[in-house]
Amino acid sequence: MKGKYYIVQIIPEDSKEIKKYHVNTKWFTLLKIFLVVVVVAAGFIIYNAARIGHTLVNYEKIRTANAQLVKQNANYEELFSRIDSLWVLEERIQNILGTFIENDSNKINSLIDKNRFAHTPSEKINVDYEGINGWKPMEEKIRLEHIPNVIPVVGIVSKKFSEENDHLGTDFAAQPGDPVFASGSGVVEFAGSKDELGNTIVINHQNGYVTSYSHLKDIRTRKGRTVGKGEIIGTVGNTGNSSAPHVHYTITQNGKEMDPELFINY
Repeated sequence: MKGKYYIVQIIPEDSKEIKKYHVNTKWFTLLKIFLVVVVVAAGFIIYNAARIGHTLVNYEKIRTANAQLVKQNANYEELFSRIDSLWVLEERIQNILGTFIENDSNKINSLIDKNRFAHTPSEKINVDYEGINGWKPMEEKIRLEHIPNVIPVVGIVSKKFSEENDHLGTDFAAQPGDPVFASGSGVVEFAGSKDELGNTIVINHQNGYVTSYSHLKDIRTRKGRTVGKGEIIGTVGNTGNSSAPHVHYTITQNGKEMDPELFINY
């Protein structure tokens, strides 16, 4: 029996009676085990509670970040939709014109550095294109149709009109094969090869104005034919004395060379 029991004495403060209890040592061993289990369980619960709290905090941050990403994604989708619309619009314009605007940035920058595109004419030819309230009699509309004020090719100005440099026209750089348009209605006076100017078309607009379109690849009209304003008469080329695809465009009024950019409605 010795060593197998503990004696527990309880001595009340106001009594001389001492109470004794015999406790088996096994109960103390079980109590120790229980306390260890309680401590371990409490530690596990505290650890998991802290981890859950940390997860909840992170979840709130992730939820906020996710909401922001959803909003940004919606903005990106809207921007992409606008870009797609612009691409569709560009394709439609290209299909309508049958041409492509120069998109080689190196060529464009080279031309800008060379010529600066200083399109700052002090004044344009004084022609009333709209009229009062947009109404004009048929005779006036016909007269306006013969004024060469339409740009002859969709491209960029690569060389400007200059009497000092004896360049009596405007050069428009564009892609080979792009269409060339009649800048006004008139009768074709010449359609063929012209020495250094290469393939050339000359149109008499029957109002004192004569226009010419040189260095063409193809000629799509013939001498004596009547053409309308904006009609395709040829394609951009590099024929004659030319270093790159372009159209050399000239306007004369009663035999005097004029700056084409004073007439063109950009």
